[in-house]
Amino acid sequence: MLNNLSIKNYALIEDISIDFTKGLSVLTGETGAGKSIIIGAVDLLLGERASSSAIRNGQKICTITASFDISSNKKINSVFEKYGLEQTDELIIRRQLDISGKNKIFINDTPVSLTALTETGKYLIDFYAQHKSNMLFDGNYQLQLVDDIAENKKLLSELNEKYTILSELQNKKENLISSQKDKEIKLDIYNYQLNELKKAALKPDEEQQIQQQLPSLKNAEKIIALSNEISFLLYKRDNSVLDLAEQVAKKTDTLNSLGINTENISKMINGAIAQLNEVYNEVYDIANTVDSDPNALNNLLERQQLIKQLKSKYKKTVDELIAFETELETKIKEITFYDSNLDSIEKEIKSAQKEVEDICLQISNKRKAVSKKLSDDIVKQLKDLNMKNAQFAIDVKHASLSRNGYDKVEFLFNSNLGQQLKPLADVASGGELSRVLLAIAVILSNFYSVGTIIFDEIDTGVSGLTGEKIGKKLKNISKQKQVILISHLAQVVSNADKHIKVYKDIVDNKTVTKVKVLNEQEHIKEIATLISGEKITEYAIKHAKELVK
Repeated sequence: MLNNLSIKNYALIEDISIDFTKGLSVLTGETGAGKSIIIGAVDLLLGERASSSAIRNGQKICTITASFDISSNKKINSVFEKYGLEQTDELIIRRQLDISGKNKIFINDTPVSLTALTETGKYLIDFYAQHKSNMLFDGNYQLQLVDDIAENKKLLSELNEKYTILSELQNKKENLISSQKDKEIKLDIYNYQLNELKKAALKPDEEQQIQQQLPSLKNAEKIIALSNEISFLLYKRDNSVLDLAEQVAKKTDTLNSLGINTENISKMINGAIAQLNEVYNEVYDIANTVDSDPNALNNLLERQQLIKQLKSKYKKTVDELIAFETELETKIKEITFYDSNLDSIEKEIKSAQKEVEDICLQISNKRKAVSKKLSDDIVKQLKDLNMKNAQFAIDVKHASLSRNGYDKVEFLFNSNLGQQLKPLADVASGGELSRVLLAIAVILSNFYSVGTIIFDEIDTGVSGLTGEKIGKKLKNISKQKQVILISHLAQVVSNADKHIKVYKDIVDNKTVTKVKVLNEQEHIKEIATLISGEKITEYAIKHAKELVK
């Protein structure tokens, strides 16, 4: 149930706060006073797209806040769990727009996305408006309504999964058939490409290995010459580095024999000699292991060039070329074994088709079962709304297969005795559409667990006795659900448990929308205004009192 609605700097509204109660709350006011602005603010709290142009002139930020009592609304807990929100008995939604176009949404002070807000709103408020009655013409809405009543959600989810599998198999079949066109040409191309890649025998790390090997092969002669020169200096020439080092070691030993402690010096010299020997051995190995074979260098350069050409030709990396080999093998097999592959896919399609059609049949049977009862219930409600000759039927026809099954649902209507049922969009007037929408709302109010229903001028196009019937119907709904409505009809407004007047005022030379909760006398006076216009007559006052009584 909606407890409070607070709106700041939205369109003509500067700052208003409305407390709502159980039962029937009615908003009245002159055309253009701002009633629809209030309903528009509620729409934003239910996930409607927002625009910074709605911010009141001269202001930078617009804020809309609503608090709901959800203590008896258990279904909304699934949304709380999905988005990690704390489960409480009071739900507070706050939506903030700023002039730059930024949009902030909070549920119980936790930032959430527009998707989360939209999902949450579905569990809080049902919204019906005369200008939205065109949705009754929408085949998708009609189908959804029937599916909701038939409780087809689980079956439709299962159908969606099976339909996806079927679609993928059908695409696979089409691709296979398509691949057979000009198959000889394709087969020649695929075989040529595969042979070329297999002949190349590419390896994953080959490029890196070539890059590591090439420098030593290109500079082999220089490397050998330098290595030999270092060997010569270290060991082979007269008075080599090692010879001189050994002479130093002997002279150091002589110093020691003369009474000088050269133990540390001797250790360092001997260590240096050992390291020089290791340097010599490694340089010797380099000189004798470097490959100076021109053929090996040429082969490596040719290999590098081949890899470069293949990468350029196929626009792929080496790893991608290796994977492409496997892909080509698969394509060749598909063409070579086309008949057996096609036969296998067709068997899978046949099996998947049966699974889909079995689920469609279950869904269709449930739709047909509820459509008769739903039609009868709507007719009953229409008779209560002063449409004694109304006929209404839900036609469930077999149509093309889709993710929603193979049914086409169409609402048929006739308000005149003896006339043929025709599509609702073709024969219903504005007033009749309002009553059909109200009849459906009454039925859905018993089906859905939403605590609040909002009607925006649901009584448009009716008057007199019909208006009285609509008022009573709304009053009855309000005994189980909180009902909030905008109305211009005295017969409807007289049923209000709470009457809120919306009016315009001038504040600091600016027009603002304001609201006022009317007491009993003001309530009667406002109804009299609806009856007689600006000049209230005694008859209008008397009539208003009778309506309220």
